[in-house]
Amino acid sequence: MDVEAVRVEGYHEVLALHRMLMECNSEDLGSVYAGSPFIAAIQHRLVDALEAADPGQGWRTWRNADAHPHRVEAVRAHLAQAGEWWQDASDEQRAAYVRDLLAPLRLSQELLCELSGAPASAG
Repeated sequence: MDVEAVRVEGYHEVLALHRMLMECNSEDLGSVYAGSPFIAAIQHRLVDALEAADPGQGWRTWRNADAHPHRVEAVRAHLAQAGEWWQDASDEQRAAYVRDLLAPLRLSQELLCELSGAPASAG
C-alpha cells in the first residue's frame, strides 16, 4: 500500500516535531516507540533538515551523543534492564537498537561499543 508523503512545512514545524519526538522518546525508553527504526529514521531526517536550514556547527555539535550525558545514562539504565531479548540479540541488532534509541544523536564508535556491549573494533 502506498501512502502519500506528508509535508512538514517550514523550520518551525520541523523544529516543533523534532522537539516533540525527542521529549516523547526521552520520557519512556520502554515504550514501543523508543528504539523504533521508523521513528529513528524520521528523527534523523528532521534534524538533517534543521542542520541544512541552519548551517554552522550548532546542530552538528548538538547531535554529538557525548554532549547528552543524561540521555546516554538513561539508555544505559534501560539496557541494563532489557532482559533476555537483549542477551540473545546479535552484535548488529544491539548496535542498531542503541543507534535507534539515541536517534537523532550520533554516537562515537567507542560509545556505541560500550552501550551495545560489542567488542571494540581494532584500529
